[in-house]
Amino acid sequence: MESIIYELRANNIKEEDIQSIMEKVKNRISEENIDIELQKLGYPKLFTVDYDDYDLYDYDDGYDDEQY
Repeated sequence: MESIIYELRANNIKEEDIQSIMEKVKNRISEENIDIELQKLGYPKLFTVDYDDYDLYDYDDGYDDEQY
């Protein structure tokens, strides 16, 4: 749990918000639950990634395997 608190502090989460989050997830600590609480407080996710969101950034980089 100390590493989670360290990570939250390193990402400039307010101390009172850290205490609130840890109190809410104390019986169900997981990266996903912490990210849910962070988002409720208006912070971005820190511990989990939504890979489906990466589809929004698909682009053609001009690289074509057949050229080489």
